[in-house]
Amino acid sequence: MENRHKNYFHIEPDKGLLNDPNGLIQFKGKYYFFHQWNRFDTSHDYKEWGLFLSKDLVNWTNIQSAILPDRYDDKDGVYSGSAIENDGKMYLFYTGNTKLNGVRKSYQKIAVSNDGRTFIKQESTIETPEGFSEHHRDPKVWKKDNKWWMIVGAQTKENVGAITLFQSDDLLTWKYEGIFYTDTILDQMCECPDYFTLTDGIEILMVCPQKRTSGRQSDRPISSYAGYLVGKMDYKTNKFNQSTEIKMLDEGFDFYAPQSFLDDKGRRIIVGWMSRMDENQERNCPTVKDGYLHCLSMPRELKWIDNHLYQTPLKEYENLRKKEQEYKNEYAIISNNSKAFELIIDFDEAIKDFSVSLNSNTNPIIYRCGKLEIGRINWVTEKLETKILQVKDLTKLHIFCDSSTLEIFINDGQYVFSMRYFCDEQNRNIEYKSLNEKGMINFYSYEEENE
Repeated sequence: MENRHKNYFHIEPDKGLLNDPNGLIQFKGKYYFFHQWNRFDTSHDYKEWGLFLSKDLVNWTNIQSAILPDRYDDKDGVYSGSAIENDGKMYLFYTGNTKLNGVRKSYQKIAVSNDGRTFIKQESTIETPEGFSEHHRDPKVWKKDNKWWMIVGAQTKENVGAITLFQSDDLLTWKYEGIFYTDTILDQMCECPDYFTLTDGIEILMVCPQKRTSGRQSDRPISSYAGYLVGKMDYKTNKFNQSTEIKMLDEGFDFYAPQSFLDDKGRRIIVGWMSRMDENQERNCPTVKDGYLHCLSMPRELKWIDNHLYQTPLKEYENLRKKEQEYKNEYAIISNNSKAFELIIDFDEAIKDFSVSLNSNTNPIIYRCGKLEIGRINWVTEKLETKILQVKDLTKLHIFCDSSTLEIFINDGQYVFSMRYFCDEQNRNIEYKSLNEKGMINFYSYEEENE
């Protein structure tokens, strides 16, 4: 039986459960996207690193397993981390998770590769510094002034989220340099930290604050989200000093654990895990019956524009366009049987009202009085659920629809809204209303007519 939910251009596993993107890097002409993977089941009980390879960031080859939990210090999970290239070698940094009699112990570990296919684990490890719980994970590495720096997500013994800092001269031996950043806005734990500089010296710290039960109780995650701070790292005090409030990276239902990398075009690109599903949603996700669960987001380029972090779709996606249709009428129904398509709605000027329904009305998008409302049919409750964004001036919507994902770029990436959805309709018609006189809609199918 045909799997109507198998995505056309999003990375997802052929079996098992995929979660956080890891070790994103361009190495010897190819893009490497590692990821958390349970190849045995659609649960979170087992974690290794899987790997996808690409030459163009659009077409991907699934390499399957890359790093296995086969050592004493990672036997209960190869957790998230990052990658760096130095002297023609790829260095992977990840968290080894272990449990003894139910008690967690974390190690920051290193694997090195000459060819991008064989990854040799190193003996050196980093243990959790004093003052922190064993929720110490997800190392991210960068270079500054001939020194290597590493930040790791952490939880203090006082149950406050934090980020620790380490320094190295050779990428193998690391010295603890103290707390890079901590604040109550990080809730009870900070996962998947990332730090980088954009144009004009804008420094960004990406964080995933996590609310948890008390470490003295069941020690379970309650809620979390992906956000970012603007600030400056002081390399004299080894502290990150924030200059803005924390802001959401994605306004949608499903985006978490993003990681960034720099490619040879000078682009700072991020990718996230497209899920914030709870246990009930995961159990009932329509893809589970086909033996797999979850996917990654599209790669997006980060830009700093008008004192705001923009996320824009990569130009490479234009290569997927097969057929174009143009619309200028105030109202129309776009006949569509393609599960993968791109829709550009350019209003040319700020508008007051507009609506568009995707996939035979299962994904309504309504703009009215400065509020953008985006919805989907929840696959567990079978009811419509919506989120509302305050968007003062709506001038453009750029929508990427895959078989079971939607990513909506608002005002050329000023905001982004990502979500999973599941539609069994063969008919994927699109209906829009109230297009303004200067407005234009371009529809691009990604599938051939006979697909």
